[in-house]
Amino acid sequence: MAVSKQATSAARLMKQGLLKDAAIEFERALKQDPKDAAAMLGLARLRLAQHDEPAARAMLQRLVEQHPTHPEALSHLARLDAEKGDARQLAVLEALAAQPKAGFFEVVNHGRGLLAHHQYPAAIPVLEKALALQPGNAQTLTYLGMALQGDKQLDRALRRYQEAAEASRTEHLPLLLAARVQVLQGHVGAALTTLQQAILRSPREPSLIREFASLCFFAGAPEPAIKAAIDLRMQQPDNADAIYLHGLASFVAGKNEDADRILREALVKVPDNAAVRIALAKVRRRLGDDAEAQKLLEAAIAVDASEVGAANDLAVLHLSRPGGATAARAVLTQALKAHPEDTGVHLNLALALADTDKAQARTHAKKAQASTDKHIREQADRLVAALGAK
Repeated sequence: MAVSKQATSAARLMKQGLLKDAAIEFERALKQDPKDAAAMLGLARLRLAQHDEPAARAMLQRLVEQHPTHPEALSHLARLDAEKGDARQLAVLEALAAQPKAGFFEVVNHGRGLLAHHQYPAAIPVLEKALALQPGNAQTLTYLGMALQGDKQLDRALRRYQEAAEASRTEHLPLLLAARVQVLQGHVGAALTTLQQAILRSPREPSLIREFASLCFFAGAPEPAIKAAIDLRMQQPDNADAIYLHGLASFVAGKNEDADRILREALVKVPDNAAVRIALAKVRRRLGDDAEAQKLLEAAIAVDASEVGAANDLAVLHLSRPGGATAARAVLTQALKAHPEDTGVHLNLALALADTDKAQARTHAKKAQASTDKHIREQADRLVAALGAK
């Protein structure tokens, strides 16, 4: 299949990362020869790299109309369909990747299809084969890291993400994924450093800043979280989530008056948002205003009766008052209907029943002992001990 000079020039520009110029060259080649298969394939690859699926699909279908057995074009189309949930395409991808002359794209698309359907053990050797075809390919290293992480091979996944970050030098995704693995491994400090490196690569990416701030909470470092939230607000002044994050960071830092003011600003923008109401209720409780805290939590539950966070906080508020166990039980009984496995609800219900029905309290406390939250589990252990074994 002959390759035109324009298609060759466009491919060269694409390898240099000059996607806009490459697209112009590919389009020029197709104007001169609408049947230029190399130009069609090159433009399809470019649109895939730009995550422009409709344009890529249209070009691939145009190529397949002229060349019905074109393996790479068929592979890209099958992978796109597989990622949309069509499991039948996995067999197509496997067959294309198994052909004696299968190229890199046929193999990597097979791996990506398996990855999309969470078939991690099967995806690993396929993606390793793709990596052998294009050693050091940053995207393939990232996909392989995802497959290894899905297979619970965290150390190997982290190495692949780090290799991908080294290979790309500009992409933030491998660093973001590496940080998440480090969190799973319990290396929060290392994860914060990795996220900072990701932000340096993409300083205008809001999701990175938000994730960094959230991780700062987890690490018990609210001041950097406040700075990150302010940076996010400067980028997106009207973003209610950024305002909420700023307020929450201020609360964690003990800056109660600031938190109160900022969270009220967020509530004006999203008056029915349960998370904002719950956070503001925590601030009001810390400031000694249980009455407004109760109103905020009741309002959150009124908007969404299944809001378990508000239910738990409201129950704790009731339990802090003399004779409040009855009101707490009423709130928690409703919450339990929507969240029968929530260990926080079980713990609070056990506390609300401890003085009136020890047997039921013990049942709920034992369920709370299964919590993955260390604090809930420890409280449940103490409560079971206090109620006595049975």
